[in-house]
Amino acid sequence: MIKSIQIRNFRGIKRCLIGNLEQVNILVGKNGAGKSTILEALYLASAWVKPVDDLRAENKLDYVISRRMNRGSWDTTRKILWHKMNTTKPIEICLSINKTTLKFILADIPKKTVWLELPFETDLRYYSYDSREATDRLFRVTGRYSDLDKLVVEKFEGQIKFLEKLTLLDHNLSQYSRELEKKVWSILLANRLDKELVSMIKEEYEPRAEGLTYMPLGNDYTLALQLTDTTVRIDDLGDGAKNAVIYAAVLLTLKDTAILIEEPETHQHPAGLATILNFILKAAKQRNLQLIITTHNIELIKIIQKLIEKHNLSLKIFYLERIEGIVDVRELEKVDLQVLEKLGLDPRFLYIL
Repeated sequence: MIKSIQIRNFRGIKRCLIGNLEQVNILVGKNGAGKSTILEALYLASAWVKPVDDLRAENKLDYVISRRMNRGSWDTTRKILWHKMNTTKPIEICLSINKTTLKFILADIPKKTVWLELPFETDLRYYSYDSREATDRLFRVTGRYSDLDKLVVEKFEGQIKFLEKLTLLDHNLSQYSRELEKKVWSILLANRLDKELVSMIKEEYEPRAEGLTYMPLGNDYTLALQLTDTTVRIDDLGDGAKNAVIYAAVLLTLKDTAILIEEPETHQHPAGLATILNFILKAAKQRNLQLIITTHNIELIKIIQKLIEKHNLSLKIFYLERIEGIVDVRELEKVDLQVLEKLGLDPRFLYIL
């Protein structure tokens, strides 16, 4: 698991440190506190191992730049990733994984690369796993080193495997239906994991659901849900049901990694939210997934608190407040939430207390 996250000079965050993470982690705070930025930092760290996101068929650095405004790329607008657009210092993302701390670096250079600051003695300081290049200074790539490649892979094999599969689930994911079908649905159908998916759909979203199939759409095929009396394209489901299907499908193809989930309550009725959260927590237990979830929804916190014991998972809730770029992080214990509720106070509004 990731046990701690430290971020410097990234977007609205000048400095942030979150420690003592558990298998299930919830980040709460007002808009602009840095919740989504923390997810993006973790996602970018995974680009050191795998620069292209298979689910979106897009470079991860480009996606982080464009996902909020749907414009820009590393080549044209990378400066927006830096705190106050000050690119004189690199972006730093430090992760403690499996008792090893790795520092990932982004520098304002044309080369679209996440670098690892090597934590052992060597003449070279930074290493790019994807291109197998190393450098003594971020502005000069010095070449390829097979011996160094072997050493990095040997020392960080577990961390590499963990980061390679790290996945971001956000509200934009449903826009990538074609890429998702190519990457995810074939795996589900081949292993009949679609049965678990249909069971979840029947529980809350569509009681007439019987199975999944492909159906013709022009010169192409699209995934569809078979009902008792008809067949409906997945794309034509309501937004809440469609998001639940996509999230659940992705989770069933992953194991031994971290899943970053941005506001899973979006488009969800309370009963639907409980259904998808139960599915997510069950998958986390069975597939050894660490969850880092952002939310503005107090019901989501209550639902997870009730389900966490059922699935025998550990939970941490972190309240974030950003002041002049410094993110203050407070751990909220279960008793804290109970006391706040008895006082008639919502933990999402701690910043005004």
